Amino acid sequence: MTTGTIEAPWGGDGTLALALPPGWNVGREHVVEPDLSDAAADYPAALAGALDAPLDAPRLEDRVGPGSKVAIVVDDPSRWTPVREALPIVLARLHGAGVAAGDVTISVGVGRHHAVDDAAMRERLGDGPAASYRCYSPPVDDLAAYVDLGTTASGVPVRVFRPVAEADVRVLIGSVLPHLQAGFGGGYKLIFPGTSHRTTLGALHRQGLSAGSDAGRLLGSPSAENPMRLAVNEAAGLLGPCFSISHLIGAPGMIFRARAGRPESVQDALAEEARARFQAPPAPPADVVVVGNSPWPGDPMQSFKALLHHRAASSPGGVSVGLFWTDPAEIDRSMPRAALRLIAGSGAPGGWAIRRLLPAVERVLSARESSAAFMLRWARELVVDRTVMIYAPPLHARIGGRLGPVRVFADQDALWRAVRRALPRDRRDAPSVRIFPRGGLTYAPQAGPSA
Repeated sequence: MTTGTIEAPWGGDGTLALALPPGWNVGREHVVEPDLSDAAADYPAALAGALDAPLDAPRLEDRVGPGSKVAIVVDDPSRWTPVREALPIVLARLHGAGVAAGDVTISVGVGRHHAVDDAAMRERLGDGPAASYRCYSPPVDDLAAYVDLGTTASGVPVRVFRPVAEADVRVLIGSVLPHLQAGFGGGYKLIFPGTSHRTTLGALHRQGLSAGSDAGRLLGSPSAENPMRLAVNEAAGLLGPCFSISHLIGAPGMIFRARAGRPESVQDALAEEARARFQAPPAPPADVVVVGNSPWPGDPMQSFKALLHHRAASSPGGVSVGLFWTDPAEIDRSMPRAALRLIAGSGAPGGWAIRRLLPAVERVLSARESSAAFMLRWARELVVDRTVMIYAPPLHARIGGRLGPVRVFADQDALWRAVRRALPRDRRDAPSVRIFPRGGLTYAPQAGPSA
């Protein structure tokens, strides 16, 4: 029998008790949690300390002065970086060094994510900065809004949003989290692809995804071995001075570490700690892998990324279960209704399409320099040799019981009965199980080389 009650975070402060099938011998030893110890008690003091002692770089105040043009780039609202708290501290230091408000711009590094409207901009930056500075959500397809800085030796066109490209110094405010392709997010990724034209974005997202490679090998890989991170750093070499302010975070309001300084040094230091806190310990692949989407804030697309982060933990022929707390208001923004209904309407044959047709579509999109190719690669790898089911009542209410090959449930008992039926007969009564309640933080790396 299940040993005790196993719960996953659900929504703001709620929890979801898992009603696993009777007879499954699942205890706390099968649950993988991130290390959430030693969060900073005083974030402003932690940030001040980082700014006073930057890694491998002069202090920010020593790099700017009267007449300096500064472009601040922050990550987009899907991340929980403390942007509102950091901006007043950073702006005060810039103005204390003589930088005029009119010489500061603030851009949100949206990349291929949703454009940030005025309301979202105020929410992200705070009312004061949003009203007092020139703030931008870069138009990813408007080539006239970008500066062409040339092409890297590896063939990536470097086209950067004009206010960012033409600044004297760029200040990057973001966080380091596991990333499917770049190993870990953060750092220069706020610009490449965050404030880059779609052609640059597409070229970067093809790095390391050759026909014979497995995208899962890139997750959590070191910068020096990661093709996308190497391409991003190479592109940054054509840009000019940057100063990184980055964070290691566990949830909104939970900051473990703030670092500032040279972007490469900050990135590597925080990635090393992220690896120690969030990487799942080695274990044999499990028949059933259960992944909660916490602490992602109710966005279905980000929730599927949490499943992908744990793909290597599941055995071929097994079942991956996503526990997706989903904000109904985020469903259409994250996954447009027309697209959802098209995929949902494909039913089970959608699985055949993903397994058989998407490789061809992926090749076409890659040839056209489309950034969508990498999303198709991961979708295919997620369902190619396992069954995927998700518990997401609001999503079920919106689209019904199927999202292509993925089954969607609003009733937990029905979910677990379906999971049991999907397993091979000899594994139904006593499957091996691994549970990742905070799957937005944890990740299971795939064995083997990173490229």
